[in-house]
Amino acid sequence: MANTPNRIRRLKHIEAFSAVISNGSISGAARQLGVSQPAVSQLIKSLEDAIGAPLFIRRNGAIFPTSRAESLREDAIELLAHLDRFQAQLSHQKTGHLSTIRISASMSVTSELLPSVLSELSGHSPDIKYYVSSVPLGTMVPSLVQGHIDFAIHTRKLEHPTLYNDMLFEAQQVAVMSASHPLAQKDDLCIADFKGCRIITSTKSDPSYHYFERLWREENLPTQTVLQSPFASFAIQMVEPMRAVTFNNEVMARVVVDRTPGLVIRKVEGLKQMTPFFLACAEWQYGSETHHLLRDSFLKAVQP
Repeated sequence: MANTPNRIRRLKHIEAFSAVISNGSISGAARQLGVSQPAVSQLIKSLEDAIGAPLFIRRNGAIFPTSRAESLREDAIELLAHLDRFQAQLSHQKTGHLSTIRISASMSVTSELLPSVLSELSGHSPDIKYYVSSVPLGTMVPSLVQGHIDFAIHTRKLEHPTLYNDMLFEAQQVAVMSASHPLAQKDDLCIADFKGCRIITSTKSDPSYHYFERLWREENLPTQTVLQSPFASFAIQMVEPMRAVTFNNEVMARVVVDRTPGLVIRKVEGLKQMTPFFLACAEWQYGSETHHLLRDSFLKAVQP
């Protein structure tokens, strides 16, 4: 097939387009790609010539995407993500490990646990680069499947036939309260001790929320919910000002309590709720050197 003058011959045009639309400027795109501004401008012009339509409007030194460009934004992102995934798999097959690890986790895991995990991993493999993000549970699955991230850490399984969920461990739920709280004077608590307590709970999307709702109902224990939050560290830090008790897994609770004076943890007899921690990844990553490094680092850093 004969080449035509307007045919898009290289993916660098798509890279330039994606960089300009994400940075909002030619200069920002040039810095991201490590090339000159004229080089980016020429790539964009070639791309516009190839499709026969403008992609950006230049006005007073600024650049704005057209509606056509906006409609192509997600396609460009997806294409480049697939290329990154392809390159990562080639690199993995050649070297046995990834040079860049892209991790996503819940907000609480990201802020409270990942710093220790990555410190442990960095000490073992100092040359690895990292990209860390926090996205909702529903976004993690397509992000892994489409190759936008390499690993996800969560307290729930990420259900998809092409994903593997490696359960790292389970952590017991414990009670967290101020040292001045009446229940803090007892070393051993039972479920009945929480009758009439002010409680900070998770939200309805969390399995532990429904566990405690059933528990209070089955034990006929009236409690007063004073705050609901999906953020574990926030809930724990609010127990003192709200004169309340909250429940969370022991791993997360200890990280927050250890740096927050005046808070204590108490185990509760009869409390059977456990929180699992999963490391999820695509099939080709499972069992790899990178998978084992991340798994071992997580266990060394945070396992109770």
